[in-house]
Amino acid sequence: MSQFKIYGETDKGLVRENNQDSIDWYLSSEEDTALAILADGVGGFSGGEVASRLAVEHAREEICRSIKEDSKGWQAESARMVWRTMDAIAVANTAVHKVRSTNDEIGRMGTTIVMALAHGEHLCIAHIGDSRCYRYRDGELQQMTLDHSMEQELRLAGAVATNTAYKNVLTRTLGVEACVDPEVTMQVTEIDDIYLLCSDGLSSYIEDVEIVNILKESDGLSQGVNHLVKAANDAGGNDNISVILIKRTS
Repeated sequence: MSQFKIYGETDKGLVRENNQDSIDWYLSSEEDTALAILADGVGGFSGGEVASRLAVEHAREEICRSIKEDSKGWQAESARMVWRTMDAIAVANTAVHKVRSTNDEIGRMGTTIVMALAHGEHLCIAHIGDSRCYRYRDGELQQMTLDHSMEQELRLAGAVATNTAYKNVLTRTLGVEACVDPEVTMQVTEIDDIYLLCSDGLSSYIEDVEIVNILKESDGLSQGVNHLVKAANDAGGNDNISVILIKRTS
């Protein structure tokens, strides 16, 4: 039996005509591995939908392929986990960039991506853009990623972003350039840790304290995800909403 559980949902919200978010996950008791991937597409027409779907599909496929084909066996060494996630994002970036470069109709597309790869007690987080990963431990929520956005850059520089337009300006986007630079960190998990991956349709509209209360009061991951999506819709549902929860159970 795997020591991880995963559940996720993606929702169009109440305002947008289509859903440009994509999610997927992989759970293997045999390999004691959990993988969650979430992407929030950007671009006109169907570009955002295409970009996020391609990114998630190719990243998942590359991770699963590398695990199964690794002649040394699947190991939880930090360097190997970092290598796997970076390679998966590079493959995803190439796939999106290729379509972007050859299709004029959706040529301005790109996507954020956040992924978590867990094996044993180790968990690797990689992201590009403003889709986030949080850790819920002992009743406290901690943001594990920093947004790749102009607003975040100004905040780190000690400046105040008075123009709300900065909030939506990304400084890194998957698929726009031929090469991409993901931010990758390693974590040591503890039993009952919950890692939350989400698009800005949740994080931009729901305060941390409300997320904590929902996770505290939820009976299981599916209920937690349901209630988080509902909270974002109750707050207006102004954007697509995607949430994945990963829990270490033993």
